[in-house]
Amino acid sequence: MTASSARSMREAAAKWREQRDQPGWSAEQQAAFDAWLTQSPAHRIAYLRVDHVWERADRLSALRVSKPEQWHSPAAPARLAVALLVAAIMGGAAWVSYAPQQPRERVYSTGIGGRETLKLADGSRIELNTGTTVRVSSDTRTRRVTLEKGEAFFDIVHSNTRPFVVMAGDHRVIDLGTKFMIRRDPGRFEVALVEGKARLEAVNGKAAAPARDLVPGDVVIATANTITAEKKAPQTLNNDLGWRRGVLVFRDTALADVAEELNRYNTQKIIIANPEVARLTIGATIPTHGVEAFTRVAKGVFGLRIEHRDNTIVISK
Repeated sequence: MTASSARSMREAAAKWREQRDQPGWSAEQQAAFDAWLTQSPAHRIAYLRVDHVWERADRLSALRVSKPEQWHSPAAPARLAVALLVAAIMGGAAWVSYAPQQPRERVYSTGIGGRETLKLADGSRIELNTGTTVRVSSDTRTRRVTLEKGEAFFDIVHSNTRPFVVMAGDHRVIDLGTKFMIRRDPGRFEVALVEGKARLEAVNGKAAAPARDLVPGDVVIATANTITAEKKAPQTLNNDLGWRRGVLVFRDTALADVAEELNRYNTQKIIIANPEVARLTIGATIPTHGVEAFTRVAKGVFGLRIEHRDNTIVISK
């Protein structure tokens, strides 16, 4: 920002501040003022700085008055001049540092079986599940997270002035005061709303789907060619988020799907050798690192054969 543009901005901010003290401030003036504020974060910062200086100018003895009506006497231009002068002295080069900057971005990742909770400066929390990578950035206008891969739970502190947006492939989720989960696997995207409201939008022409306003219990799953939506009960959503408590909850789930899910959390991989074994179903709550617990169930309940081969476990008839 050049010195001349910074000065012009300060002058505009000071004039707005002076006008707002005048009698008869109208709704049209307020709308124009709001529009000026939203044109640039620098405008809002300029106004806040001038407002602070304006209040300090109130306390300068040369401008003290005994009667409220005198605020709009000829002393007001002097008050404006003082505010501009002090703002210039206090601002100076600092105005450059308050100009819009490139968003600060950090990358966070978890390994296989890892979990991590990110606590953001605004009070929001992001819980990363196993094998997850996110990029977190923020500036004066937006808060943005890109889910590169994996799964995360978001507990977001809503802000009317700084929306929270999560990008995941061809979709984005815009927070409206929300707790939600997003999982991104190759060729598959899933979002589940636990609490509050959120909006799901497609971000390119390939993801041909209208924007959706999600309410608690809504689950949307998108692949390259299909989009499906369903409703889940709170307890079912709680079970799906069992990984936050270190467990995986299965209800009438095929052994092949149980093995695939456990393999996300463990370097020791499970292989189901027979198609008929893969189709067997169980209901169980298993620790995320409970490979041995799963094999004991497979052997004890179904009488299956368990064979250890290097870093794999083969289950067969």
